[in-house]
Amino acid sequence: MIKFPDGDEEKYAANVIAENLYSQVDSEGRQYAVMKEIVDHRSNATAISKDDGFVISSGGNRTAKKTTRGWELCVEWKDGTSDWVKLKDLKDSNPVELAEYAVANLIVDEPAFKWWVPLTLKKRNRVIAKVKSKYWRTTHKFGIRVPKSIDEAYRIDEENGNSYWADALKKEISKVSVAWEAYDKGLTPEEVRAGKAPDLIGFREIGCHMIFDVKMWDLSQKC
Repeated sequence: MIKFPDGDEEKYAANVIAENLYSQVDSEGRQYAVMKEIVDHRSNATAISKDDGFVISSGGNRTAKKTTRGWELCVEWKDGTSDWVKLKDLKDSNPVELAEYAVANLIVDEPAFKWWVPLTLKKRNRVIAKVKSKYWRTTHKFGIRVPKSIDEAYRIDEENGNSYWADALKKEISKVSVAWEAYDKGLTPEEVRAGKAPDLIGFREIGCHMIFDVKMWDLSQKC
């Protein structure tokens, strides 16, 4: 908890504090900048064209040239400043953000991006998949059993003789209920999906799920 002179209090996550620390200048005058987003790109005459983006081996195989020459990205930093940064430098410091920018801005087929962007995004997806699998193996937090589904949440309440998870669910539903309108005409979801609700033809069903957690500061349940 950090207290400000005016008495206001603000909670900072560990990563936010770390980013602010790295944004400071060290004893040798070097500054660590934290990127907010990539806002633009440009290339000059030294950049390799698509037609010249491959090397043909003696066996006739085409291999992409590994080059970043001639490309720069305009980066906006979290301190409000912006700079043009060479592609090779940004590729080392922020490869995932840069790869996503290349795809979104349709420059992924340029030789400077094509040889490394697909592999970077593939690795990112593998990391995310591993993180998700670790999350679902979590059963307790701060000694409190954390459910993985709504049915399990109700079951835990029944076993413990309380309504903590049910109350958390009710609170969350009340927050998001402004985004939808209840449809209650005596039909089950299966009957609606089978087309027995003509007035809903043309609507699209959107799936959702609840994520359960325990607050660190008061150990209360949330979802």
